[in-house]
Amino acid sequence: MQKKDLGLFIFGVALIGAALFLIRLIAFDFRLGTTTEDHPYTVFAAALMAASFVALLLIPVIRNIERNGVHTTNLLWLSLIAGLAFRALFFGSTPIYEDDWNRYLWDGAVVATGENPYTYSPDDILSGADNPEILPLNTLSNQHPNALNRINNRQLSTIYPPVAIGVFALAARIEPMNLDILRLLFWLTEALTFFLLIKALTLYGRSPLWAALYTLNPLIIYSGFNAAHMDVLLPPFIIGALIAIRARPLLTGLALVGAAGVKIWPLLLAPVLYRKWLKRPKIYIAATVLISVLSLLLLLPMLQAPGDTSGLQAYSNYWERSSYIFPRLQKVVGIFAENHGLITRLLIASVIICVSLWFGFLSKSMSEKNLPKHLLIVTLILIFLSPTGFPWYVTWALIFLPFVPSYGLALLACLVPLYYVRYALGEQGIYHIYTGWLIPLQFGLPLLVLAAESFWSWRRG
Repeated sequence: MQKKDLGLFIFGVALIGAALFLIRLIAFDFRLGTTTEDHPYTVFAAALMAASFVALLLIPVIRNIERNGVHTTNLLWLSLIAGLAFRALFFGSTPIYEDDWNRYLWDGAVVATGENPYTYSPDDILSGADNPEILPLNTLSNQHPNALNRINNRQLSTIYPPVAIGVFALAARIEPMNLDILRLLFWLTEALTFFLLIKALTLYGRSPLWAALYTLNPLIIYSGFNAAHMDVLLPPFIIGALIAIRARPLLTGLALVGAAGVKIWPLLLAPVLYRKWLKRPKIYIAATVLISVLSLLLLLPMLQAPGDTSGLQAYSNYWERSSYIFPRLQKVVGIFAENHGLITRLLIASVIICVSLWFGFLSKSMSEKNLPKHLLIVTLILIFLSPTGFPWYVTWALIFLPFVPSYGLALLACLVPLYYVRYALGEQGIYHIYTGWLIPLQFGLPLLVLAAESFWSWRRG
């Protein structure tokens, strides 16, 4: 039985690698100048989904390995080395159906030249040749022709917080407008994540081999290294906070502020993280003040961006795409209120905050062992209720998968690649198949499995 489980683990790693290699091979077919009808989008989506399903099947395999007391050091090294190799596989690849990286490279170049990326949108720069304040940015644009034209939502200034912008700027200082330099920084960040994850799993009484659910996860690998989404900068801060909260609450505050500097939402996790320090009110208050003040100072440049071109304001007020629950909830709210969009967003924000406060102050299961699970619950509620259901958002929850090996969450990672067939469906005039059938499948089925898992967990006390 032990040899069988070991063989299944190694075979699973090989299958994931083969699927990712196939995605790497076909990535060139998605280059600029090609059309959707020429893209092997079904092969891409099927390969990513299949690889993610294999990753799901690693859950029972690792559980059996752990139950049988097998020595896992070699398997752990295999998962770490393979995880880093699979990420490196996508250096030089054409990003498939994603272009956010164009904004990253531009923002980094802007900061590297000493300018503020929150002040002017790309459209401001393209139309403001006679404005002396924009002259340095015009010069930068002339040095990199077409860089601005490739940015999506050019009417808006950047939406990315300062820590993420700092990484983009570091890449630009090494070599401007080079996507592989940015990928290299992401790769180094993931190496740090692996180290912290192993340490955190050990501290929380779990086998380090569970780290394989992160290191080998195909959705994380594709999103971070082919699509080059900056969300891979988030895990070191969150896992670092999980480690530090046991004994260093102020260091935890710094990690949480760092996470907010990548994506603002991790501030919602603060009440859950700090619940064990409620019995030490001086420390609790000091940490609260530290996080509040540093977060405000860090995010101030974003908050001061001009309202009519602010990416943050636009995202907060009207961004909506590929979500499952939000449009349905918005319809219900629309029955009772005229400004249903804003009210729905406020309602969702209130729900997430209340859940976080519940786990932070009122929950009866506040032991350290349950901390990752409760952080995962808050994150999943955010993902499911968000107005935007992008696949890379699911990677936020996958940070906690090694601590809480949930089949529902793993299934969500298997199904969200269906997002990438929407382009072809739109061009064929049958986009309603995506909104009416595929979105409910992507989110509805995992939600049912998560509910079943929660019920079973409740039954077991």
